[in-house]
Amino acid sequence: MTRAYSPANRIAVSMGALVIALSFGSAAAAQDVSATASDIDGQAAPAEIIVTAGLREQTLQDVPIAVSVVSGSQLDAVGAGGVESITNVAPSLTFTKGSNASNSSLSIRGIGTTVFSAATEPAVSVVIDDVPLARSGQGFQDLVDVQRVEVLRGPQSTLFGKNSSAGLISVTTEAPSNSLTGHFDGSYAEGGEWQARGSISGPIGENAGYRISGFYKDYDGFIRNVSGIGDRWLSGYRNWGGRAKLRFEPSSDLTVTLIGDYSNGRDDTVPTLRSVNTQAYANALAPLVPSADLREVNLNADNTNTSKQWGVSGKVEYQLNDDFQLVSITAFRKWNFRGRGDTDYTPLTTPVPGVTLWDVNTGNTQLKQYSQELRLVSGDLGGFDVLLGAFAFKLDADTGFMRRTVATAASRSGQFMGSTTNSNIAAFASTNIDLTDKMQLFGGVRLLHEKLDWTVFRDPTNVLVPGDLALGGAAGTAADFNGSTNDTRVVGKVGVRHDVAGLGNVYASYARGYKGKGFNLIFASQDTYKPVDAETSNAFELGMKIESADRKVSVNGALFYTKYRNFQAQAQLPGDISFYLLNAGSISTKGIELEFNLRPTSLTTISLGGTFMDARIDNYTDGPCYFGQTADQGCVNNAQDLSGGDLPNAPDFRMTAFVKQYVPMGDSLPFDTYVQSNMTYQTRVQYQLDQNPVTIQDGFAVVNAELGLEDKDGKYSLAFFVRNLFDKNFTGNIFSSSFNGGRVYQQVLRDADRYWGVRGSFSF
Repeated sequence: MTRAYSPANRIAVSMGALVIALSFGSAAAAQDVSATASDIDGQAAPAEIIVTAGLREQTLQDVPIAVSVVSGSQLDAVGAGGVESITNVAPSLTFTKGSNASNSSLSIRGIGTTVFSAATEPAVSVVIDDVPLARSGQGFQDLVDVQRVEVLRGPQSTLFGKNSSAGLISVTTEAPSNSLTGHFDGSYAEGGEWQARGSISGPIGENAGYRISGFYKDYDGFIRNVSGIGDRWLSGYRNWGGRAKLRFEPSSDLTVTLIGDYSNGRDDTVPTLRSVNTQAYANALAPLVPSADLREVNLNADNTNTSKQWGVSGKVEYQLNDDFQLVSITAFRKWNFRGRGDTDYTPLTTPVPGVTLWDVNTGNTQLKQYSQELRLVSGDLGGFDVLLGAFAFKLDADTGFMRRTVATAASRSGQFMGSTTNSNIAAFASTNIDLTDKMQLFGGVRLLHEKLDWTVFRDPTNVLVPGDLALGGAAGTAADFNGSTNDTRVVGKVGVRHDVAGLGNVYASYARGYKGKGFNLIFASQDTYKPVDAETSNAFELGMKIESADRKVSVNGALFYTKYRNFQAQAQLPGDISFYLLNAGSISTKGIELEFNLRPTSLTTISLGGTFMDARIDNYTDGPCYFGQTADQGCVNNAQDLSGGDLPNAPDFRMTAFVKQYVPMGDSLPFDTYVQSNMTYQTRVQYQLDQNPVTIQDGFAVVNAELGLEDKDGKYSLAFFVRNLFDKNFTGNIFSSSFNGGRVYQQVLRDADRYWGVRGSFSF
């Protein structure tokens, strides 16, 4: 792709440079950018930030946990439309993009789980309105009508338990309001990308309220398909959905909240090729020339992914007496996903020597989850408090695959069916004990029991086209088996917190993390496969949270060291297209996190965050080799020593920054204007566990800019924005494969190119 600087591009760059100059010319910042033009005249003080990281409401500066808090308005300001976009405001969080939502993943402090198996949990949990989601693919939702997002860093197994061994993202949506309110916004971006969102809320009589929100998003895509077959543009989407909340307060002691949501999504995400190893393959791709800048494909088969998800939950909060509250959260969710891919990346319908066609590569997942949580939460009982809880969870998932390859020698195809059930029951407790009027001992313990079951069926004679041969390798062998494993563990956390002159606290803590056993439930599953062991961790943390009395300046930081044993990872063996789930020995992550927030006036907002991190493989002497690796490069008997290698997508340094400057327009106009900019920067990353030198993404910085106006009463706004102002190319993933003699491909992100747009909102 040629990166030409058109007049429109030059205007965008000039506008962005002006925004940055004005923004960074101001010397101030804040944690929450929810200030609006209506705050200017009143010089409103920054609001106190409330979090529920400890399963009880506390201020951000009081809770002894490393947590980043992002308000809904801040997400809107940086254009964070989905969970993966939270990385724009949380420097310890990274996103690895797969070919679809089911194999994409999140990492915190360099730790995450990127696997294809439906019988393996993620390491980073996504919790929406108190309901944990079983798999990563469920969590990549559109962020609509969000009150706040909390990113809890480090193992959270004591209180949250389920799949939170690396951390947790907790999304809290807006509650029903006591008066009739509404908010509607929309945006249009270059290339025909547009979205519309809205919410309306109000009372129902004296003791009830409702809130209804919805969204619709549509985009043709930014990757051009030059084959002339099917859609011309790919890597687009069409998503829509909604949420309804009902809140009842039949008495002053009882609150019942019911939530129902539904979402429907379609995308045609495709990778682009960076390089191929054979001339035959290069000829089949013509006229494309693989490169890191490539934004074109040459495809002839379907690449559509579809997702349907819905859920219901009920939360009951009952104040038993002055000291204790009982909380019950009951939920059911269902997710249906189907992914398709043109995996040979060519437009050919007839194979040629050296090029195998792979136009059918389809997978589907049907998932149901049930959860029930009970909490007994106390207030201050005279120098201490307690939280007692119980949790039950069940997952049922069915998965299937279809695959067909066509070569000059033969056509091969096959089908696979598998299922998994995972149950988890747990009891937990936590407490805060006053040692002195300035010092607290805090901690908790969780006893859990998990069971994992799986079934596999594969009949090699069940081909897709009559006359096809069975697939090669393990995928073409018969399989009809089931298995089960279980585990009982105790995890916990203990620490001490010291108040700092009423301005915050410093703390030290130790936590034990846990992620349950897994099984490699993939197309090539064999009855000889054993479940991978549970992933455990020991985490040590020193932290501080300091805020000025007027809440205009805050500095939060954490020193951390976490050691993981039996790290669960996925790898390909040289010459094999199948993926293997394995325990990658022991790993560790250590570093320092800093967040600076300043806001001397209501006119200016700046937030800075940075994470210095060393996330590495400590001991893995028999790791997989990468494709093409020789004995001189360390591959002996199809194994290499990966000790000392980088963990996937774990930059040594990553930072985020946000600046917003209001420009008052005086009493003669009904609105005020603003300029803003946000930036992310990270150092180089290795995307593959096997340390392949061709799957490295160099360091990069992305700068966004915006000019806008806001009504003085906060009723409307209008803005013009530019994403990726300096047109910096980067990827969301790089992968090497042995298919067709070897290739390297990349998952390109929309934000890896510069584009402009407009957005507006209206509220009442």
